Amino acid sequence: MKPSDWDLFSRQQFSDLMEQAERIQKNFLQVAVGSHYLPPNSRAGGWAPSVNVVKTKQAWWVITALPGAKPNQIDIHLERDELIIAGTRPLPACCAEGEFIIWEIPLGRFERRLSLHPGTQFTIAETCFDNGLLIIELRKGA
Repeated sequence: MKPSDWDLFSRQQFSDLMEQAERIQKNFLQVAVGSHYLPPNSRAGGWAPSVNVVKTKQAWWVITALPGAKPNQIDIHLERDELIIAGTRPLPACCAEGEFIIWEIPLGRFERRLSLHPGTQFTIAETCFDNGLLIIELRKGA
């Protein structure tokens, strides 16, 4: 191997190790600090789930992807002009003793706050879990 080839190989190895270290740090903060070390009643969320919102004349439909979360581990409530969806998504039992190789699916404590239209009164009319999707119907009031 020529010295210039060795330099290129070393730089690539260094770059790969730095990327891996960044992923490990992110995952550690998300999994360890974000879920295990927060007080049980903490309002801080470890991660925020994605949502889709559909607006109709009578309601807003909020669809949140939460596969792996259990309905009894999710709190949904209105606070002033915000819808708050909070809870936990636990580590699956199969993985409790393993080593993290790739960890891209967020786990632990989550919280999502959606600002609603100021001045419009909403009530939570219906919620359901369907194939990992949390579906919330917010009805417009007077």
